Amino acid sequence: MLDPRHWLVLASAEGPDVAAVRRLRELLENHGLGTDAVQVPVIGGEATAIESAWLGEGAHTPYLQVHNISANPEQCHLLFDAAVTARLLIGVEPGPPTAIICAGVLDPEDYFEDPGECCMVSTPEQLHDCLHGGAHRYRYAR
Repeated sequence: MLDPRHWLVLASAEGPDVAAVRRLRELLENHGLGTDAVQVPVIGGEATAIESAWLGEGAHTPYLQVHNISANPEQCHLLFDAAVTARLLIGVEPGPPTAIICAGVLDPEDYFEDPGECCMVSTPEQLHDCLHGGAHRYRYAR
């Protein structure tokens, strides 16, 4: 069976947010992850390349990306938590979907000409399903 690989970018849709940087830094540290470099921890049995923007003193915009992952359940749990904690939009390559909002922390109508391009998930399990062929179940509908 084909093991699809994903490149995900978790970025602030609303620009600078110092409080979100602090929350993201705390979340990553609580998971035993550093916050100032590319790192490759094993998550769900898979090496997971994680890169974050500088999240230390003076940082103002939260940003996180993961490279070439299978989006296994454990990875999806961490990414879901990060997206909700710091109010981050998840950009997906390759899609579909092209963008995911977790737990309704953002309104797709504020960010997309066609909000139907975005998926809305409520749990880490739904994020996993969305990234593994179930995107049609989570498409935003007005």
